[in-house]
Amino acid sequence: MPPSTTPAPSGEPFVIGVVNSEGNPGVDFPDFSIAFRAAAEYINTELGGFGGRPLELIVCATQASPESSQACAQDLAARGVDMAMIGLDLFVAYGTFESAGIPVIGAVPVFAGDYSANAVYITAGNLVVQAATANAIVSEKYLGLKRVAIIAADSAATADALTYLEPALRAGGAEFVTIKGGETESDAGYRSLMQQAAAFDPTAIIVFYSQAGCVGLMRARADLGIDVPSFASTACLGDTVIDAVGDAAVGWYFAGASGGAESDDSRNMRKYVADVTGKRPDQIDRYGFTSLGWDQLLTIWKVAANLDVALSGDAINEAFRSGRGRFWASDAPLECGSVPALPSVCLFEIPFARYTERGIEPAFGGAQVSALDVLEF
Repeated sequence: MPPSTTPAPSGEPFVIGVVNSEGNPGVDFPDFSIAFRAAAEYINTELGGFGGRPLELIVCATQASPESSQACAQDLAARGVDMAMIGLDLFVAYGTFESAGIPVIGAVPVFAGDYSANAVYITAGNLVVQAATANAIVSEKYLGLKRVAIIAADSAATADALTYLEPALRAGGAEFVTIKGGETESDAGYRSLMQQAAAFDPTAIIVFYSQAGCVGLMRARADLGIDVPSFASTACLGDTVIDAVGDAAVGWYFAGASGGAESDDSRNMRKYVADVTGKRPDQIDRYGFTSLGWDQLLTIWKVAANLDVALSGDAINEAFRSGRGRFWASDAPLECGSVPALPSVCLFEIPFARYTERGIEPAFGGAQVSALDVLEF
């Protein structure tokens, strides 16, 4: 990579306080913090910082409790950060940030209250991911399929996702069955779950499992000769899964992934994340929360770089809210607050990737699939 010709940042740092859940079994998302640190290094090294000022991150890890989230918010407020950035926090202390005059920008809303909070959420969260998945399946613009089997780990996270997916499938005129399994299963258990799904005679299958579950279910689908379109999260497109299942991934769709050849930005992400973690770039997965965290901070940088007023957290927040934001990865417009029932959300459409005999490709001709077609307010 040639050295950057952009002047090095100087002056007083622009300070972003980060809140992210780490270190608690079941609610542990260090990939966000790693990605934020990598993106900050990239911004300072190659993009000239924030408005010519060096970017500084103060990271506070929560322990999946209201008390720890509140403690993080109080600590960041006491340090006088310019803005707060949320990785994944189950109990964001919005009131504390608001009282301190600190704007909040997050990656994904988690619970219903996040969608109407005094915050900006750049990407969709479960509501938009699940509704867009339903739309991709039921709409005649995409697959036009109306009989869906859902295979889901019996967990709180899955239950939350189903509260958005099931109504969206109904709104699209689909019949569906939901089959629950343990949070982890043996190979025989995953095969049994896939057999139960096949017994419904579905025209599409949706899976809610982690990477290990995706390996088991992809293998089971292939072994059973099931060839209906099947959907999983972007995390299940990770190298760990694809290396394990090989051609068993053919026919699977992945919500939120764009597919296609690796981009220069993805190579940059791998390089800088490798620097932070001490790994080689080829060991860095270009999907999942690492990629999302990278895109989140760089989207904020992109908005800051196009301000027509002095740099501040409030100015960045206002630019998002007035529709002047553009998503880093796709340049999609971020129309924050355009849906009154979901005032904090900025993006209501996502891409899908499909795994074929040729590898990962954009699904649906690369179209962004909207969640709004099957959402009822």
